[in-house]
Amino acid sequence: MKLWKRGTLAAMLSAVLLLCAAVPAFGTSSTVYLMAVNDTVMETTAENVPAMVDGMLYVPYTMLSSRISGIDLKVSAVYIATKRTLLVSSGQKGVMFDTQTNTAQDLQGGSLPVRAVVRNSMVFVPIDWVCEYFGTISCSRVRTRYGTLVRVTNSAAILSDVEFVDAGDSLLADSLRRYLSTVENGGGTGVSPSSQPEESSAPSQAELYLAFRWGGQAEEIAQLLEARGERALFFFTPGELWEQDDLVRRLVGAGHTVGLSLEGESGPDCLAQAEEGRLLLASIAWCSALVVRADGLDRDGWQELTQAGFVRWSATSRGEDYSTGAALVEELDPKRMNYVELSCGERSAAFLRGALSAMDEEACRIRQATAPALA
Repeated sequence: MKLWKRGTLAAMLSAVLLLCAAVPAFGTSSTVYLMAVNDTVMETTAENVPAMVDGMLYVPYTMLSSRISGIDLKVSAVYIATKRTLLVSSGQKGVMFDTQTNTAQDLQGGSLPVRAVVRNSMVFVPIDWVCEYFGTISCSRVRTRYGTLVRVTNSAAILSDVEFVDAGDSLLADSLRRYLSTVENGGGTGVSPSSQPEESSAPSQAELYLAFRWGGQAEEIAQLLEARGERALFFFTPGELWEQDDLVRRLVGAGHTVGLSLEGESGPDCLAQAEEGRLLLASIAWCSALVVRADGLDRDGWQELTQAGFVRWSATSRGEDYSTGAALVEELDPKRMNYVELSCGERSAAFLRGALSAMDEEACRIRQATAPALA
């Protein structure tokens, strides 16, 4: 387990104290919450951080969605944006949360004494009530030196809470650091009781998701990013997952996202590859590959993949179209999210160094390309 230097830890804890002092009272508390599902640390941002509302702990519904989190709790959570309703179900039981009327019903139409709340288009649910209602999942709160860990588990969890906190020390530290960064850069805090999503302002500087196709410099590229506290999306074909299993485990353990590169133009062929890759990644690194790229796939093929729960990656900028990393950064659009795809081949690390230097000069922000963020 990686041990943190005393000065680094002290600085992080000081930042937490300053953050807590600045947070308004309603819908928040002085506690900083981090999240985990079974044996995986989930990304915490200013938009999805759990919070206390009316004396109950609310968490983002994405913790319960296997399609988004990649962890199958045997509970389904589907948000229907057009109706502003969230259906959480397991087996023969289900709860329909209506965020317009602040009500909830069971599958037979009976009224339930709970509600969901919305903030920045994210729906939050009262996790203790949900766990008690279904009886197949549980939620624990574990105090760590980085904040309170909210961990939702089912019978598939391998580690105890104590073992998980000990084994995941560095991942929890990284999660806190990235969360503090989102808050310091203008993100919201806490959960509002309003049933209407808040409007978000457009970023003044370019924002981007960063993805890489596997190649020989993948390890060096990951180290470059980690030294800056950044994480990216790395694509592998199912065959490459199998051949690079040690690297895949190392990337997942460091907090990067692993996605699938699919080959071919046929929807059924790509879906078969995607399912194969999902099973492979689950066996290699105990997580699920949901983000996929497939350059030759048509609209019908993509529809098959999305209906199966996969999330599409579509690059707006590719490294091979630019002579230098600085030239790529110069073309980023500050008025929309940019999806930047690079290779991990020869000279890719040098290209990335140039791009990162230019990003610093332009104050660009790299967002981690996870399935929830891209969905």
